[in-house]
Amino acid sequence: MKVLITGASGFSGIHMIEFLSIQEDIRITGLARKTPEHFSSAQNIAWVEGDILNPAKIFNTISAIKPDAIIHLAGLNRGSLQDLQKTNVTGTQNILDATLKINPDCRILAISSSAVYGYAGNTPIVESQILKPLSEYGVSKAAQDTLCQMYNKTKGCQVAVARPFNLVGPYQPASFVCGRIVQQIIEIEQGKRTCLDLLETRSCRDFIDVRDVVKAYWMLLIHTKFKEDCAGKVFNIGSGKTYAISTVIDQLREITGKKYQLHRSASSPLITIPSQMSDNSRIHRITGWNPHISLKESLSDMLNAARNDLHA
Repeated sequence: MKVLITGASGFSGIHMIEFLSIQEDIRITGLARKTPEHFSSAQNIAWVEGDILNPAKIFNTISAIKPDAIIHLAGLNRGSLQDLQKTNVTGTQNILDATLKINPDCRILAISSSAVYGYAGNTPIVESQILKPLSEYGVSKAAQDTLCQMYNKTKGCQVAVARPFNLVGPYQPASFVCGRIVQQIIEIEQGKRTCLDLLETRSCRDFIDVRDVVKAYWMLLIHTKFKEDCAGKVFNIGSGKTYAISTVIDQLREITGKKYQLHRSASSPLITIPSQMSDNSRIHRITGWNPHISLKESLSDMLNAARNDLHA
C-alpha cells in the first residue's frame, strides 16, 4: 500500500511516520517543505519537498507516487484569516483536485480540528453539533471540512474528515499548551526561569495523546468499507474526558515530585471556550478504536523526551 502524508515533518506527521514505519507492506512518502534531518536516511521512507499551495507541484507529486491513500496533515494553525483560509482550504483543494484526476479511488483522510465546534457546553460533543468556531483557525478548518464533504457529494472524492481534540505527546512544540508547560518546567530545571508563566489555568480540554490519534487515523483509512462507512463523514478523536490546565500542572508536580510557582497574567483573559469534551462513539462503532494512553503517561513521556533532547 502506497501512502502519502502531507505535513509529514510536523508534530503529528512525525508520529504518523513512526507508526507507519513498523507496519508491513507500506510504502511511505512524506511531503514537507523541508526534509527533517533525523529522517533523511530512513530506508523505508521517501521524502518530497513541496508546498500544498503549489498545484503543479502537488499534481506532479501525486502523479509520480500514485498513492492508494493520503493522510492530509499539512495546514496552518496561526496567522491571518486570509493566510489560514488560503493554506487550509485552497491547499486542501489542490490535494483533492490532483487526486481526483490521478486516482479517484484513492482514500483520503483530511485532518481538521475540534476548533470548528467553538464552545458547545459541558456535554460530550457529537459530530452533528452545529459548527460555531471562535477563532480564525476554527473558521478556516470549518471551511476545509465543508469543502471535503462537498467534494465527496458532488465529485465522488473518497475523502473523510477527522477532528482531533487537544493533542499531547512527546516532542510537542510550545505552541500547544502542554508543550509550553513542559518546556517551562525544563527551563526551571535548567535554572533559566523560576516559575510557570501562563495566561490562565481554568479552562478544561479533552487532551488526547498523538500516538493514540495516529492509530485512529490509520484505522479509519484501512477500514474495509471505507467508501461506505467513512468517506463523506466526520470523526471525532478525543479522550472523552476533560482536564483543567491546573490539573495538567498538578499531574506534572506528581511526576517530578516538585512544586512549581505559578505566575498568571495580570489581566484576566477572556475564556471563549471554557470546556470541550469529545464523543467518540462514531469512530469506536466503525473501527473499534479507543484511546489507551493516559494524560499522566503522556506528560511523563513528554518530559522524558525533552530531557533526552537536552542530553543529546
